Amino acid sequence: RYIEVWGKFTPRGGISIDPYCNWGRPGTKYEAMAEHRLINHDMYPEKVDNR
Repeated sequence: RYIEVWGKFTPRGGISIDPYCNWGRPGTKYEAMAEHRLINHDMYPEKVDNR
């Protein structure tokens, strides 16, 4: 298991924290999906300007 936390700065000086959790049961296709998601994670997420 792993947990990602994205901290996005908002235009008015705030911060939006978006947690992300991903886990795949060992020995199933979901384990491979979780690994693929982690490896191909977007390190530069979209700009947040509407919160």
